[in-house]
Amino acid sequence: MDGDALWYEAAQVVGITNALNVAADGLGASGLTAVEPARAPAEVRQTFDEIRAFFGGAAEVPAPFRLIAHDPGYLADVWGAARHAFADNRLGRRLKAALAFAVSLTTRSPFGSAFHLAEMRRLGVTERGVMEVVGVTQMFSSYTKIADTLALEPDMGDIAPIDPSPAPGG
Repeated sequence: MDGDALWYEAAQVVGITNALNVAADGLGASGLTAVEPARAPAEVRQTFDEIRAFFGGAAEVPAPFRLIAHDPGYLADVWGAARHAFADNRLGRRLKAALAFAVSLTTRSPFGSAFHLAEMRRLGVTERGVMEVVGVTQMFSSYTKIADTLALEPDMGDIAPIDPSPAPGG
């Protein structure tokens, strides 16, 4: 697993990004009201304070967290996963923000695209850096669409054979 640690870390970012985008875009569009921090129970306000601090002292708690805060336990679990996924580890936070932005672009998430773009900028990514992420994302997204349209079969089996070992953790 050690050799694959970077991939698992990136996969965590992709997974939690998708979860946050689904909550923000899906629940927000469905008419579910977001929990107002001032009216939230104490345990929710504490989680909101942690979230704001993690995102550089942001004035507002990001939408997906306010939308799922109707269930404080679920909020705590999702926040724990997001904090773990986006914390500096082997991959840095700027790279993770760029990956989350790319995921959000390819899934056409209005919330995620705006949020992760703002996060990249907050973390010091320049316009040129943003455009590099957009260019790479567009290139791979286009190749994937072409391959899907043509129903192409993968031809890299000999380069990266199937790994029969069990998934980490069992």
